[in-house]
Amino acid sequence: MNFEAVIGLEIHVEMRTKSKMFSAAPVGFSHEPNTEIAPLDMAFPGTMPVVNKQAVINAIRVANALHMNIDHTLYFDRKNYFYSDLPKGFQITQQFRPIGKAGYLDILDKNGKTKRIRIERIHMEEDTCKQLHFADYTLLDYNRAGVPLVEIVSLPDLRSGTEAMHYVEAIRNIVVYSGTSDGKMEEGSLRCDVNVSIRPYGSDKLGTKVELKNLNSLKNIEIALDYEVARQTALLLSGTPVQQETRRFDEPSGRTVLMRVKTDAVDYKYFCEPNIAPIHLSDEFVDNAIKTCPELFDAKKARYLKLGLNDTDADIILSDIHMAEYFEKGLAASKNAKTLANFLIVEVNSYLNKGNKSIDDFPLKPEALADVVNLQEGGLTHKQCSDILNYMISNGGSAKEAQDKLHIVMQVSDDSAVLGFVSQVLDANPQSIVDFKAGKDRAIGFLIGQVMKLSHGKVNPAAVAKIMNEEIKKR
Repeated sequence: MNFEAVIGLEIHVEMRTKSKMFSAAPVGFSHEPNTEIAPLDMAFPGTMPVVNKQAVINAIRVANALHMNIDHTLYFDRKNYFYSDLPKGFQITQQFRPIGKAGYLDILDKNGKTKRIRIERIHMEEDTCKQLHFADYTLLDYNRAGVPLVEIVSLPDLRSGTEAMHYVEAIRNIVVYSGTSDGKMEEGSLRCDVNVSIRPYGSDKLGTKVELKNLNSLKNIEIALDYEVARQTALLLSGTPVQQETRRFDEPSGRTVLMRVKTDAVDYKYFCEPNIAPIHLSDEFVDNAIKTCPELFDAKKARYLKLGLNDTDADIILSDIHMAEYFEKGLAASKNAKTLANFLIVEVNSYLNKGNKSIDDFPLKPEALADVVNLQEGGLTHKQCSDILNYMISNGGSAKEAQDKLHIVMQVSDDSAVLGFVSQVLDANPQSIVDFKAGKDRAIGFLIGQVMKLSHGKVNPAAVAKIMNEEIKKR
């Protein structure tokens, strides 16, 4: 019997704001535990929540990017439970009226075809504190308690680990390029819980659901799901039922490990948050949040492709928003987007990879790299410009200063000047002309090399090749 996977994801995204979701405590300015807290975060009596305006704007932008219906009235609810991660004894969330409903996201399936994933809801809530568990005690850091979250819940439309990986990657691109979050999975800024079951192909009945946790990278999502689908398939083929349980991904072994067996669903006794009255969002407010959203990943990529970049180069630049920002600044001063991208992907990335550095550590400003690009557009070879760039990295200064220090001169592209060198070489090498006409293609390379040698590298190789072919035909 053949089975198919049925996968749904719940993605929690920490929003980039200056203060917390419902208090004035700062976010992300200190690594010292329990230093970014306000009385509300610790549930001091008499403290009241105030909704973070920027968090609402961020949530609207994400909902719009996911083609969702946006609710113009904000409602908040209490999720009641007793645990040490929130002193209040409840979490403020949006259970009954999420800010966004009924959206979708198009991704590539495992065959490279476009597939539409339905998104059930997107809602705002507050994060819980960070807990560090030891053998006989637990440390609590409430800096994270109350940090604004947006949760994105998909319907179970995903069918493989590869699809799930592409889906999370697309969500991450949206939240990063909209300015909502830094999207760093390894740091917990973007966390996802995966619900997976299997069923016979053609069946509409859902199987027993297993929840996967501890998925802190895109690759781990794919590996964990592929393993879990194989595990559940083996169980059913052996006649053993799948248990409803929570499992964590063990990265060293590439397997999922049992955390706990699930029983009945927890009843959180949701009810309307009494300390936050419904908040009406005007059409103007919602429209402005959408209009002022930064250019998103897909729109930026489409623009790069129009500028002449290929799909791979565009993806490499866009894989790091800081690299994309550097590229944008360079574009403003550069004459050729493709050449700029080539320098960024090859020479600049080579420098960064050697020192395990980021683009923020690159010593040259984007305008300086654009100056090097413009020298190549003006007639210098890529090799000459690469030498200029390396000199600037090591010694500083401008591209013109580096060119002068290295005694690099502009190549001759004037047809009459190039023709003079070509004629001399052809006159001196008649056998090479015969060889080329006989089908020995290497002969043309030899002749071009002789021209470069005769001119001391001062002529443009492309111009030499063009005129060389024209002159050989005449002989």
